[in-house]
Formats: sequence, C-alpha cells, structure tokens
Amino acid sequence: MVVETATEAVTNLSFLQQVCATLIGVVAGFLFSFILFYIKELVSSQKKKKNLLECLKYEFEYNLNLFKKYLGKIEECIVSVNGDRKDTYLNRLDYSLIAAHFSRSFYSEGLIIKYLHVENMKRWNDFLSSHSDGSEEYLLEQLEKWRKSEIAKKEIITSLQLEEKLLKHSIEMIVYLKEQIFGQDKKSIK
Repeated sequence: MVVETATEAVTNLSFLQQVCATLIGVVAGFLFSFILFYIKELVSSQKKKKNLLECLKYEFEYNLNLFKKYLGKIEECIVSVNGDRKDTYLNRLDYSLIAAHFSRSFYSEGLIIKYLHVENMKRWNDFLSSHSDGSEEYLLEQLEKWRKSEIAKKEIITSLQLEEKLLKHSIEMIVYLKEQIFGQDKKSIK
C-alpha cells in the first residue's frame, strides 16, 4: 500500500473535487463565524440588559430618597404656613436633581414592554414628565407671593398640598414600579 503525503493527495484531486472541498470549507467557516457572532451578541445583550436593570434599580432608590426628602420639606412648609410664619422658605427643592437617564434608556431599549402593561407604561411616562426641570418654580413663586401678602394663605396651602400629593404619588409610583420590574426578574437584582 502506498502512503501519500498531504500535498500529493491534494494534487491528485480532480478540479471538481478541489472546488467542492474549498466550498465546504468556506461554508463551514462562514457558518461557524455566524454562530460565534450570534453567541457574542447574545451574551453582550444580556450583559447590557443586566447592567441597565441594576442602574435602573439604583436610580429608583436615589429618586425615592430624594422624593421622601422633598416630601418632608413640603410637610414642614405646610406646618409653618399654617402657623403664619412668614420666614418660611423652601430651599434645595430642585427637580433637576431627579435622575431619569436609565428610565429613558429602559424605554428606548424596548425593555419596558417585557416588564410593564401598556397602562403602567402610560402611568410611568406621566410620572416622569410631572417632575421636569423647573416645575418646582411655580411653588417657590407662590410661597414668595404669600410672604409678601400678595396671595391668601388658602392659595399657598392648596399649592403646597397639591405638591405634597404629587410627591406622595411619586413615592408610591416608584415603589410600584420596583415591584413590577424587579419582582419579575429576581436574577437581575442580585
């Protein structure tokens, strides 16, 4: 029996056999690289989703603490105004500090559909838009007008109570959203 070397075996193949062998190699290489790319993208997507969920959780915690702090300030202001203390101020009530970057990313990445019903998506959208930058200015202007006796005590109390109600709703909304999103995906928050 004659043993051929690899180069002799290749040179002894017909043209058609060489074309078929090359085609099989190219197709196998393409399929392997396609599968490898798909696996890489799948892993990358899962990491990105996990990271976004973790950041969203921290954003919720940050905003929850901020709203509780603001609610305390509003409640103190209501007590002061009810006591007719004209030296009442609402300093450091700044809605521009509210974090919403990861909430918006959660929307844009399409993850919100996996976690929330359409009605809850609308509620979250309304919640995010209710605390836009500068929306606290009206309340601060009303308080200043009351201090200068330009508006009645009843008007400022109504404004403060409305803000108090909004902040309480915001706290409830964050707690609800945390339950809806992170209650379904326990692996992501560990």
